[in-house]
Amino acid sequence: MNLKAIRILFLKDLFLSRRFLFAYFLAGMAASAIACYPDATVSFIGFILILTVAIAAGIHFIGNLLLSETIDQTRLFIMSLPVSLLDYSIGKISVVLTTYLIPWSAMLACTVICTSLLPWAKQGSMVTLPAIFLFLFSSFMLQLVTAVITESVGWTICVMVGGNVGLNIFLMKLFAIPEIAEISKGDILRWPPVIHQIHGVELLVIAIALGLTVMVQTRKRDLT
Repeated sequence: MNLKAIRILFLKDLFLSRRFLFAYFLAGMAASAIACYPDATVSFIGFILILTVAIAAGIHFIGNLLLSETIDQTRLFIMSLPVSLLDYSIGKISVVLTTYLIPWSAMLACTVICTSLLPWAKQGSMVTLPAIFLFLFSSFMLQLVTAVITESVGWTICVMVGGNVGLNIFLMKLFAIPEIAEISKGDILRWPPVIHQIHGVELLVIAIALGLTVMVQTRKRDLT
């Protein structure tokens, strides 16, 4: 494994994505700030914007950094350089994850901090934030593993649509749990056992998807 080659590939894609990454970062910060506004309608709009930014960033970076090189055959040129399949794969997976996690983690941190500090915010509402953001991340990871395995824009979009439908069902079921519904409306933050179970399932999905992504991408014999 050539760490220098991996670093060059990583920094190259990160540099090419800098404008989009900055735009998603700013949009995420704005959405998080709006979500913490005291008016219920404005706050709900901010929450929808958070979901929109997370979903858009995921499909954009997967398409731009991974799938586009299959379509325009940029990989033919990259693989003509002294770069191994393993170096290429690790570099690609790393940069796709990084470009998604920057706006994702910024939105999560901003929402948690604002909810903790603003006097009108319900402290109990933070109980649902990690579960929602982990669901978004797990949905992104399923899109990533689909893109790696199929190299198909169509199948990746199908998984994205399925994830969006699943998100609505997940939110409906999450807030229907009596313990969580009660805590989220109060000013005292508690972590019931059911929320830890949800976190565990989401982290397991993320770990399996990441493992499959690395395994499939690094075992490919031909990336052309």
